[in-house]
Amino acid sequence: MKPFQSFTMVRQPLELVWLTLRDRLPEIAASLDDLESIEVLERKAEADNRLLLLNRWSAKQQIPHLLRDKLGVSSIYWLDRALWDDSTHVCSWSIEPSVMPDHIECRGVTTYSPAMAGRGTKVTFEGYFTLKPGFLDGLPAVLEPVLSGFVETLVSSLIPHNLSRAVDSAHHLIAGTGNIALS
Repeated sequence: MKPFQSFTMVRQPLELVWLTLRDRLPEIAASLDDLESIEVLERKAEADNRLLLLNRWSAKQQIPHLLRDKLGVSSIYWLDRALWDDSTHVCSWSIEPSVMPDHIECRGVTTYSPAMAGRGTKVTFEGYFTLKPGFLDGLPAVLEPVLSGFVETLVSSLIPHNLSRAVDSAHHLIAGTGNIALS
């Protein structure tokens, strides 16, 4: 298991950053270099000011032809199941990848809090990524720990980096429109 944690601060009010990242991810995806799209598959209001979102994130990068049969997919995407709690400004999430879903576990929490004397927002991102044993079916077992450590380190740095870019994109989206519809 590889834990990760990062934070990003933007000079926008907490409520606008919260709502922009919750409700406008498909627009934000257009500004992220490695994403093709984010599609909202399900949006369900829960009790106690919580909202369940299921989003499909599609990467621009395709799986090389030689690996497609081995992995059973041709494109890279993941499902993001997120529970957004409006009363605490905490989003609990899990990621279900299209590639090796039985061997990957990724979960975490994103917390939004006031910063800069109320003129900004701090977004704290905490989670973990685990690559479970057996992901190298058909390759020498001696390679698994080395590759597992490499993949866990790579992914646990990419995920927080992408969140930071999404928060920055939300900041620019808010600043560019002046105001967003609060839903």
